[in-house]
Amino acid sequence: MKEFLEIVFCKYKDPKIAMWMKHVLVLIMLLNFCAGLFYPMEQKKTVLPMFLSMIVLLLINCALSYGREYAWLDTATFLLLIAPNLHLFHDGDIGYFSMFYIILFSVGAVFILGIRTSVLFNAVCTVFIFVQVRGSGLEQLRGLYNENLLLRFPYLYLCIVGIAYIIMFSIQRYWVEKEKSRLVLEHRIHEEKKKLADMSLHVITSMYSALSAKVPEIDRHCEQTALYSREIAGRMGFDETMCTNAYYAGLLHEVGAVGLPDEVIQKPSLTEEQYKIYQTYVSRGYKIIRELQIADEVAEAVLYHRENYDGSGYLEGRSGRQIPMLSRILSVADYADRHARWGETAEEIGKKLEERKGTRFDPECADQMRTILCEKEK
Repeated sequence: MKEFLEIVFCKYKDPKIAMWMKHVLVLIMLLNFCAGLFYPMEQKKTVLPMFLSMIVLLLINCALSYGREYAWLDTATFLLLIAPNLHLFHDGDIGYFSMFYIILFSVGAVFILGIRTSVLFNAVCTVFIFVQVRGSGLEQLRGLYNENLLLRFPYLYLCIVGIAYIIMFSIQRYWVEKEKSRLVLEHRIHEEKKKLADMSLHVITSMYSALSAKVPEIDRHCEQTALYSREIAGRMGFDETMCTNAYYAGLLHEVGAVGLPDEVIQKPSLTEEQYKIYQTYVSRGYKIIRELQIADEVAEAVLYHRENYDGSGYLEGRSGRQIPMLSRILSVADYADRHARWGETAEEIGKKLEERKGTRFDPECADQMRTILCEKEK
């Protein structure tokens, strides 16, 4: 039962089907309009303008909904179309074909609006037909239609519309199954990416173990930077994915140093040429993270975390909002922990962050880092 209701109430998902049915309705109406121009027809002055208004209404709908999906527009269009179609049946303006126009309207509603919405329109049509044929309108309709056909018409209507609903149910079931398959596939891809990321982190952990022989406590620095980055992202109101990526960015921001020469990593002061080589660690880290297929946002954060807010950093000289938010967060977290490991107090680091707001650091990120340091000191 749950699956049945899910199919019946699913959202309409194929505007091409609706567009084709609208074209069919327009074509039939055009043929009847042209026939009315050249052949005798009772109440011609009333019927032809009615056909013309329905054609124009559908053409406007087609123009507005071409390549898009506007459920409200289709619903409004059929609200306007229901009265003339019921009027055609009631007055028999185009002979016996007046009976079948209400069937065309109902079948069109099924394929244009879907099961959920069309039921409302077709319920109105069904009640109207039974009242007219089996109730108060029978005597009037006997003068317009063959009585045998008239009495059987409600059941003919229900059979044809019922077949339309069966076909539409099969179409909507395909939509539901396709959506479920897509969600399952996305979940599997997400899980595989997560497994791959975890494997990649194990590889990178091994790299840091090797790097720790050259740079003492670099693994601890990266872990603390990761914790700071996640904390800043959380305090700034970002979602769980962003906070997780901030953590990974902090954890991996030094991985590019693995490929640097010992004399560049271990020397406290560098020549201009050595400093240029040192700067390449951010691009090296970016390539490693991309090759290990960890989130692109993490790789990008590592690539730009040495950019300064005023554009004086490296490698590209980006400034302000040109620098990705994760990079701005990582830059502050990296600076704070690095200076803490050099023996500076939280107060001293906080003052330096304040001095460098708007120049080296994003002001909001710097303020969040200062708050974290103050709370940690207490």
